[in-house]
Amino acid sequence: MSKDELSESTVKFIRILSISIGILILIAAASADHIGLSSGRGISRNQIGFLGSGLALIAFGLMGRKFPGFYRGAAVIFLNVVVAIVLIEFASIILVKLIDSERFNTREQKMEEGHLELVENNVVLGKYAPFVVWRSNPALNSDSVRVDPEGYRITPNVSTDPNAYKVFLLGGSAMWGTNVSDSGTIGAFLQTYLSESTGSAVAVSNLAQVGHSSTQEIIELVLQLRSGNIPDFVIYYDGFNDVWGAYEAGRAGTHHSEGPIAARVEGKPEAFNVRPPLETLLRESNIWLLITSIQNRTPDFASELQRVETYSTMGVHADSLAAEIVETYLGNCRIVEALAEQYGFEYIFVWQPSIWYGEKRKTEDEQDIYNGGFAFFLAGGDPAFKELYTATYNLFEETVVDSLHYLSFARIF
Repeated sequence: MSKDELSESTVKFIRILSISIGILILIAAASADHIGLSSGRGISRNQIGFLGSGLALIAFGLMGRKFPGFYRGAAVIFLNVVVAIVLIEFASIILVKLIDSERFNTREQKMEEGHLELVENNVVLGKYAPFVVWRSNPALNSDSVRVDPEGYRITPNVSTDPNAYKVFLLGGSAMWGTNVSDSGTIGAFLQTYLSESTGSAVAVSNLAQVGHSSTQEIIELVLQLRSGNIPDFVIYYDGFNDVWGAYEAGRAGTHHSEGPIAARVEGKPEAFNVRPPLETLLRESNIWLLITSIQNRTPDFASELQRVETYSTMGVHADSLAAEIVETYLGNCRIVEALAEQYGFEYIFVWQPSIWYGEKRKTEDEQDIYNGGFAFFLAGGDPAFKELYTATYNLFEETVVDSLHYLSFARIF
């Protein structure tokens, strides 16, 4: 026997010791709940780790002198797999840039700005705010899109004169100004128009929030009034989000993503998107980016929609739900009317247009959105969504006549 080799007795001792320790670890893992090593019921991740370690030690003991050779072979295979993954990861960068450069650049920008985790993990793209549930997150600010510390979109050139004519704007993403710069929002154009046409000091406050429904907007107005910030004029711009919330929840008067938000409040584990470490690592790779890019180029929207629970899958009829939506909206309008009388401001309710209503000739991009080809409006391809949307808009136009305080833009296109 060479000096580098262990004696048979030493090998035997090591094998027995390894097997014995492995068995003890298996027993500890199996009885963890009873001896206080586990805080929960069933098999935890730590128990699985102990089980794996115990089985590995037992296998090491059983293999004896064969183990070093096995280890070297496994190490070679593992190293080759790592090299292959690195090469595929590098190739994925090139392929994504070729087939979906916009997606790659957007992801890189989010990573550089620290936004990627925020975007992927949040139920809504916002920051929690009492009573209204969320407002815009200042952490997502850029050179062209600015949000103040309170979560309100900044309107350029607002007068700082304390006696300026105050205009409040409330609504969802259209009024907030999704995908447009600060200077391209409705608020920015209104600020310029009123200032130039009146020659007086004007302060347009954009209180709209992405995804907010009319009920959240009523609460937002109440919070402003309670703080002593009294407007001269209030403009509501609604329609889409009230329909969207009802489409998701099967009842009127709810807000966007009610189910996922409720699940988080109630502490349901599935609401927090907790993933195993390997899956998390994969989702942060360029390989995952390539896979999702390919999926987006050839999406199967029909199969995606089949997994979504909506009013239709709940057995709710579109016409009855549309009636609830309009009734809820008009109820909110009456609350604003009462507040206006009490606080002395003027108001107008504008029912917004969209590509899902009317006979507008659509561009290629608009047709894609209309058919559900855009990630944020996947439901656009659902006939049930279009049915509810059309039923609600038809009923609104039948019920509400354009007047000093009510104006429908539903068919403006």
